[in-house]
Amino acid sequence: MKGKIIQIDSNVSFILTEEQKIYEVFIKGNVKKEIKPLVGDDVEFELIENEKGNITKILSRKNEIYRPRIANVDQVIIVTSLFEPLFASYILNKYIFMIEAKKIKPILLFTKNELLVKTKYYDEVTNKINSYKELGYEIVVLDNIENKNYLNEIDNLRKKMIDKVSFFTGQTGAGKSTTLNNYLFQYQIKTNEISLKLNRGKHTTTNVKIYNLPDNILIADTPGFSSFELVNLEIEDILRTSKILNNFNNDCKFIDCIHIHEKKCGVKEAVEQNKIPVFIYEDYKKIYEEISNRKVKY
Repeated sequence: MKGKIIQIDSNVSFILTEEQKIYEVFIKGNVKKEIKPLVGDDVEFELIENEKGNITKILSRKNEIYRPRIANVDQVIIVTSLFEPLFASYILNKYIFMIEAKKIKPILLFTKNELLVKTKYYDEVTNKINSYKELGYEIVVLDNIENKNYLNEIDNLRKKMIDKVSFFTGQTGAGKSTTLNNYLFQYQIKTNEISLKLNRGKHTTTNVKIYNLPDNILIADTPGFSSFELVNLEIEDILRTSKILNNFNNDCKFIDCIHIHEKKCGVKEAVEQNKIPVFIYEDYKKIYEEISNRKVKY
């Protein structure tokens, strides 16, 4: 039989099949030696008894993300707070560069807009958020007030996830789990079948878990984070895949231009002409420094 791993709890994996059945399985030792299973893996397994079985093969992955550990993702919804905590672009841009390098689509979800509008930062932050839209990214701006526009935004986001594997991620305190539990999927996530099997009455994000929702929506909720490292990612990976940088690569004098030190650089010219926001370019330079200075682990 074939299916997808939707949760791993210690040595037990839970497999969802196309028939919408969930099986509790273990992984055979010889398979585990070849590759460690991840949530999101497509697998082959054999049944033993009482809806239990063994994984016999982990199928080839189309992508794999380190933070969080998940495989075979179609798109990532990056949740970022606009206020409390105040919008900080570096972690967001770092994550965008990382998942684009994995050839995964980002959707930018901004929360707590109702708090931002009351502050002196509103115009500055709003201009930054709008710049992502101008660069071609899909953005969603939410607040905690259930007005008509809010409900429309939620409905549009839900439609983007039909027939896809998506996951929500973001900094701790950004409102990720609140959005998932209280608004986006309401009742379904809190009473998910896997949660019942594990006797977890309350939804808490302690590990990666995929929820099987109506309209063939597979959505993963992941632990929040305060920081993360760009593991196994080189600056060349970003240069090849970044939507922002690639729009102006052809205007560079040198093919191997990294858009920092070189003269006649198309990206630097785009920044000077306000075609690339300065704050995103400054974050790119910080990311370049982080990758250049990270310690090699043996």
